[in-house]
Amino acid sequence: LVVVKTLRDQTPDHPPMITPLLCGAKVDAVTHWEEMVADVKPRCESLRRTITEACSAPGAVGGYFCSSGFVTFFERSDAEIAVRMTNISSDSMEWLIDHPPEPSDVLWVDLMQDPTAEVGRHVIGYCLIAGLYLAYMPLILGITNIAKLIDMGPALQPFWAGIAPTFGLTVMVSFLPTFIIAIFQLFFTLRADAWAQARLQEWYFWFNMVFVVMATAVAQNTSDFTRTIATSPFGVFALLANSMPYATHFYMNYIVMQWPTHCMNLLRNVNLSKFKIYSALYEEEEAVTMSEPEDQDYHGLGSRSARWTTILVIGLVFGTLCPPIFVVTFINFLICRVVYGYVIPFAETRKPDLGGVFWTTQLRHVLYGLMLYCILMTGVLAARGPGPMGCVVVPTLGYVFVAIKRFDSHFGSPNLPLQELMSEEGKAKDAKLVKRVLKDAYVQKELFEPIA
Repeated sequence: LVVVKTLRDQTPDHPPMITPLLCGAKVDAVTHWEEMVADVKPRCESLRRTITEACSAPGAVGGYFCSSGFVTFFERSDAEIAVRMTNISSDSMEWLIDHPPEPSDVLWVDLMQDPTAEVGRHVIGYCLIAGLYLAYMPLILGITNIAKLIDMGPALQPFWAGIAPTFGLTVMVSFLPTFIIAIFQLFFTLRADAWAQARLQEWYFWFNMVFVVMATAVAQNTSDFTRTIATSPFGVFALLANSMPYATHFYMNYIVMQWPTHCMNLLRNVNLSKFKIYSALYEEEEAVTMSEPEDQDYHGLGSRSARWTTILVIGLVFGTLCPPIFVVTFINFLICRVVYGYVIPFAETRKPDLGGVFWTTQLRHVLYGLMLYCILMTGVLAARGPGPMGCVVVPTLGYVFVAIKRFDSHFGSPNLPLQELMSEEGKAKDAKLVKRVLKDAYVQKELFEPIA
């Protein structure tokens, strides 16, 4: 209604028209939407009153309640104790208690899903992820082959020849989070956008580990690579040693390709375009709000964390084989520090966080990358070194494994330690740990937002 009114004011001689029915006549758009609002508004207000009255009385009345809910505690320590309660009933899946997301981040539709149908949706979702896993490498090879066939002319062809081999990989790495998030939103119960980003970070990183870091080992047949790892686990040493060392220059080009991508984020061209379009129809402040945030599939916390960790893992894994990779990796993160050190705190809107989950997941993924580095160097030294040189590196696998277990036991828990809460500093009235400051309430916006 606001849009068509703005268009009418801008072009009074040609008011906007609309066709309500597929084969009907055109009518005035403003009149049509005013009649729609006048018809819907009283029904919405009546339903709001009914829901409010039903929620004020105990018991499931009218079918307005679902299996999820929010509980408010007066003390933070009581809330932390409740989160750790895992044996409330004999069925461990009957009560699932977790920290709530921020009110603005809650996906209310997911909270209303039927829990009995979750298993079926999850099975379909995992099957689609498996299909994406098998189709990922053929898509990369197809895009790369098309890029190599393009002739940019005498002036630009040398530059394009250096980019084309990594073009397919860059494109698929960019679109992969969109594919994963789409599967999650359709077949998984996420309950909050931040939790969706945390799950995306996990899956996106492992896809990158297989199809970016180990791209040469996977080669053109993902199923054969997976079958080899499953049937002959110890063959992974030779498999990686015979393929990955020859791709160091490919990864140098890949990391250099990330530099302009980071710098382009300073322009925020998509948000600027959206603002210019919306500012023609709405007030400036409203246009700014509608143009934010940036695409969370690619620029979200989980997506960025997975990509940045992948670049660091590439530097760690291939740095010994090709020391210049250390230099381009350092330059990459120097650019990241300059670009995102400005963009995140000063240009982008604040995003709901999970209290350090993304950071600890990044650290765990770096340890997994070190495990891959130890496997690769064991294979390389065993194949090329004099005598049993590979045996010298084998103990490092055990050390990294112990380091991962120690990290999970000491730093992997997302819950705030009770020791800190129960300390004198934690009990102080001015302590930051005592209470979460929330700007919004845990109420669906449809129950209080103005209808028109």
